[in-house]
Amino acid sequence: MSRNTRASSVPAAGQAASMLRVVLAALLIGAAEAHAANTVRLPDWVCAHADALFVDGFSGAAAVVRQSSGGAGGAAPGAQSRTVNVPGYGSHTYYLYVPTRHASIRPMPVLLALHGAAGSASMAQLAAQWLRDDWITAAEAGGFLVVAPAATGSSGGWVVPPPSPSDYSIFEAALADAEAAYDIDRSRRIGWGFSAGAHVMHDLGFNHYSATLHIDTLAAFAVGAGTMSALACGPEPDCTAMVSSASRKIPVSIHIGDSDPVQPYAAADRGRLLAQGWVEGDTLFYTPFAGGHEYHYSHLAQVWSDLCRFQVLP
Repeated sequence: MSRNTRASSVPAAGQAASMLRVVLAALLIGAAEAHAANTVRLPDWVCAHADALFVDGFSGAAAVVRQSSGGAGGAAPGAQSRTVNVPGYGSHTYYLYVPTRHASIRPMPVLLALHGAAGSASMAQLAAQWLRDDWITAAEAGGFLVVAPAATGSSGGWVVPPPSPSDYSIFEAALADAEAAYDIDRSRRIGWGFSAGAHVMHDLGFNHYSATLHIDTLAAFAVGAGTMSALACGPEPDCTAMVSSASRKIPVSIHIGDSDPVQPYAAADRGRLLAQGWVEGDTLFYTPFAGGHEYHYSHLAQVWSDLCRFQVLP
């Protein structure tokens, strides 16, 4: 497997777990609607000048609201690892990249990056490190911090709710740890996942199975080689119901290979979003490419270009 292309298997969700999740989702819809947030489009200069110190003060410039985490600065920039403790789940290592511009007075955006099924728990650790490293070039250019946790399943897959704690608890703990260590803009939390990680990202992006990472706290999310129906919802009409009841038109970026076995399902996700009011090139970015179940460095740069302009505010 080349360093420029990463592939992974696509595990199917168990029938019993899927049925339970559908029931839980129905119970959570009312709570989600009560806490709806708003998608905000930032001025173009926010993406063009990620390390700008004075653009906010230009005469006539649009005011930009930031939700600083108040982190103290953390260690030196670069690739590193940190350990978090999840009550009832133990200690877990996650992988972090801090761009060299982290000393800027502006709080940084943060990207949560989820790897695909890795084959074993030990390989999941490597997959998380590789994924973090794959994002370095984009993170340096965009001035954002990367958080890459590792899956804990015995076969290197993600352990997802309804069990609690789950790997979603690790996501929450890792993000909280990064936000305590570095000054992060909580209104610009963006998610990206590949394959099994993309299935999880759809779940985080449209549901409320995580207490702190969900449709009303993620500014936007992106998926590569993933589908809604693998985890976030069941077969139709469940997926349409999930999308139609979404509390906001959360911006979504989709990359899919034209020979990927899941391509028809990704195309169906696109059609479902468009039918429910998402707008191509505005809140939905659909990018097919010549290839299979994989991603490339160029996709990561494009994901950031698609989504860096968004934030979520109450």
